[in-house]
Amino acid sequence: MDVDPAHGSVQSALRVPYLEGTISSSRVFSGRVIKVDVDQVRLPSGRESIREKVVHPGAVAIVAIDRNMILMERQYRHTARKTLWEIPAGTMEEGETPEACARRELAEETGYTAELMERLAHFYIAPGYSTEVMYLFLAQRLAPSKRNPDVDEEIETAFLPIPQVLEMVRRGEIEDAKTIIGALYLEAFRPELRAWV
Repeated sequence: MDVDPAHGSVQSALRVPYLEGTISSSRVFSGRVIKVDVDQVRLPSGRESIREKVVHPGAVAIVAIDRNMILMERQYRHTARKTLWEIPAGTMEEGETPEACARRELAEETGYTAELMERLAHFYIAPGYSTEVMYLFLAQRLAPSKRNPDVDEEIETAFLPIPQVLEMVRRGEIEDAKTIIGALYLEAFRPELRAWV
């Protein structure tokens, strides 16, 4: 792969199609959180194909730090059929900014507010079939507040040492993608937060 210094981008030697024209789109499902569309598209080659697409408003995930501890959640996930370790997260409401959502979800799920809320990254959850983009935040200088989880949320919270969370990732005990991304982001790009003395 060659670096293009003029544009600061990485150019691939592969010829990957970058544009598909939408011929038609049909909404086949509308739920409380997601919608599902079936799109008929025209490929760059001129051929036609079908794309099944989950339409999602976007979400946030928060790595909340108190000294050398990460605020973690334990929550049963019906789809996975198991209880998972996760960082706080949630879906953006209509008209809500990612940071406003992060602050709201942190308080609702954990009962903490953050004086500092820093956006770290964003990523597609499953770009092969979903529009969902997740925004990753770092929350610091936490203070207790009123917890107000959704009526269908039963969440346990715990502060775990950063090294323990990283070891849980290494051993496969943390299976949630956003949590793995958040922990490894800290490990790779925020070494000043790894002062676990």
